[in-house]
Amino acid sequence: MDLEAIRKAVAGHSLVRAVDQLPTGPVRFETAFLYPEGSSVDLFMVEDGPLLPAHRLSDLGNTMAWLHDVQVKPWLSKKRQQFLSDAIRTHGVVQRGGALERTLHTGDELMPGLISLGQACIRAADLVYTRRSSLQVPVNEDVEELLADTNLPFEADVVLDGRFGPVRVDFVVTGARRQSALLTLSTSTASQAHILANEVFRKWFDLDLPSRSEERVTVLDDRHDVYRDEDLRRLREKSTVIALSDRVALADVLKAA
Repeated sequence: MDLEAIRKAVAGHSLVRAVDQLPTGPVRFETAFLYPEGSSVDLFMVEDGPLLPAHRLSDLGNTMAWLHDVQVKPWLSKKRQQFLSDAIRTHGVVQRGGALERTLHTGDELMPGLISLGQACIRAADLVYTRRSSLQVPVNEDVEELLADTNLPFEADVVLDGRFGPVRVDFVVTGARRQSALLTLSTSTASQAHILANEVFRKWFDLDLPSRSEERVTVLDDRHDVYRDEDLRRLREKSTVIALSDRVALADVLKAA
């Protein structure tokens, strides 16, 4: 289909606002579908070449890029990955790399394909509503989601016997060879960071006993650069300190324990 034929095929449909062709070849459709903040969902027709005669409708990765811009990364959470998979499968759309796509076999499928792909992009963008404000939700909920993704058994809010009495830790995770005790360190103010770091250190000191075999892990909420270097060095003396943003490293440490 040439550009004029495509324009005729979608003429009169209110969901398509404009049609043009990029210098690189794909035909762009400006649709009436909107991402949550109000920007238009642009879709593209891409030719697969002589070996694959079908055309594809694609968002060229724009939906995933939009989610990344609003600090939502579906690939880091199994829960979000499942939500995304369910959302696009309902509309006959597949994910290829970072792009959402639908194959067209005939010209008659163009408008239905644009509708279904546009709806899938909107559903995928709804992942923004799973984003939680760090000012409203304790960092422990982020850690708990990460722990659920590891498929390792864990308990929250556990009391362990320490040097001078009971010590409450945020999580105890059972790895392949041993358990890990986790404490989180999270705040947005420098003064509070020092106080909380001292409290975490106190707990690790109390649990640093020959009778305690747990791997000690401090999960540092690095969304705020408010921690003193000397506090972090002190914590590293008694625990493994891992940034909350380094989800892979944290999962690796817990699984290896």
